Amino acid sequence: MTTANISIESLRTVLGARYDVERELGRGGMGAVYLARDRELDRPVALKVLPPEFALVPDLRERFLRETRTAASFSHPNIVPVFSIEEHDGLLAFAMGFVEGESVSERVTRSGPFGVREIVKLLQDIGYALAYAHGRGVVHRDIKPDNVMLERATGRALLMDFGISRTISTKAFAPGLTRIGEVVGTPEFMSPEQAAGDELSGRSDLYSLGLVAWFAATGEFAISGDSTQKIIVRQITETIPPLGQRRTDLPVPLADTIDRCLRKDPDERFANAEELVETLDAAQLAAPEIPLPIRMFAEEASAAGLVLIGGALIGVLLYQWLSAVMRWDLEIILPVVLFGAVVWGRLSQTAQMVRRLAQRGFSGADIRRGMVDIVAERADDRAQLRQDPSVVRRRRRQIVSCVGLIALSLAAYYYVIAFQRVEFRPNLYSVSRLGVYMLYAAYGTIGVSFVSLMSSPLRRPVGEWLFCWFWLGVPGRAVLWFASRNVLTAVGGARIASRGAAAASRSATGRARLGDVAVNAEPFFVASQDLSMADRVRRLEHRVEALENQ
Repeated sequence: MTTANISIESLRTVLGARYDVERELGRGGMGAVYLARDRELDRPVALKVLPPEFALVPDLRERFLRETRTAASFSHPNIVPVFSIEEHDGLLAFAMGFVEGESVSERVTRSGPFGVREIVKLLQDIGYALAYAHGRGVVHRDIKPDNVMLERATGRALLMDFGISRTISTKAFAPGLTRIGEVVGTPEFMSPEQAAGDELSGRSDLYSLGLVAWFAATGEFAISGDSTQKIIVRQITETIPPLGQRRTDLPVPLADTIDRCLRKDPDERFANAEELVETLDAAQLAAPEIPLPIRMFAEEASAAGLVLIGGALIGVLLYQWLSAVMRWDLEIILPVVLFGAVVWGRLSQTAQMVRRLAQRGFSGADIRRGMVDIVAERADDRAQLRQDPSVVRRRRRQIVSCVGLIALSLAAYYYVIAFQRVEFRPNLYSVSRLGVYMLYAAYGTIGVSFVSLMSSPLRRPVGEWLFCWFWLGVPGRAVLWFASRNVLTAVGGARIASRGAAAASRSATGRARLGDVAVNAEPFFVASQDLSMADRVRRLEHRVEALENQ
């Protein structure tokens, strides 16, 4: 019996007392993965079922059990947790956390290469996970796109499948366990020392992470071949060309960081995962964190800006038309006033949102900075699409098709004018039924084609140009100032305090993720009702300083 013929029904029979097996999630060389629900804890889990031929070999089984128990002891936000190991009637499986999302491999297949900020986040998140594992003496040895999951809700990258990991510091192995000289892993993502069967350190995982980043950036394997042997030989002997030659849009510090991970000599790579993450932090390549309230306001502001700009143009046209057809000033002014009141009401709603943001501690500068970052995110997305040849080809085909349809529609229009209409009175024509249908089709096709030509995913849309002109220019500054002018004075101190708390939280979180530093700081909220705002700010500053000095 192999993994291929293990049915869901048989799994339900064997594991039904603990798990409700729902469906298959994926399948690979190390077994199949199923979505299940833990009946006792009432939570979704991913069940990885190993092939019976793997489970029935005592040496391999003992290796897997020992190393999976090591992974089960991990607790880190960027590592998929292992909950339990299941052994029943020759079946060997383990339950791990279910990540609602997709793997790096699936993401690249679905939408092409990653953008700059996505690559940076991938390196940082997996770098944190490796720093944690290496700090506990464990090297992963099978870092590949299929073993890195991207959480859909947050974009967080999680490392999974420590099943073939081994303890770095262990020199003497029990019979049958992983030994120096064995080659275990995925050839396309092996380090040279792993491919050669040499002793491994954490730098081997950094090489594999560099290959994953290369794949995420280009959509291709950096090293490939017709057979496993050829790939292993290339991993040992062949130098990978600089990534900047393949992705010219990547910032130089990011490309250099990935290239350094891919050095053949382990001593030329980063000393550890902490150094990799610190290098990325120093280059300030990570995407800024944009608060959710500002993101929501940016969507509202984008719609409001279009209404205001369009309303101003329509208001002028409305006034001119009324002036031409109406005789009395009151008949002209009242409709314009009504239309202006509708536009002003829309602006008032936006101003109320600005006021609520100000009450929560966001200044006008904070809001504008968030909108600038959102515009930069969109620009990065377009740059990423421009690097995907398939997207560019589809866009070119779309342009050719639209131009051809417009030309065909114009030809149909002139054909109707020339052959399908009859003048039965001066300047009055009769058009045949066929001609009417052709005119409808021609005008509809021209309209749809024109919209398709104007709305390119590879360049900034008109709405975004208007958004930048209005909200990032003088009109937007005026609206933000007017809407929040009476609120900033009242909550200025609270905003400073919230910034200090956020800085303290970021500092504490970053240090905990990298090195599990324990910080003993004086509780800030003890008897806080007895402190003035100035005292709270001073205590926050002292706390941040203490964190930074750890």
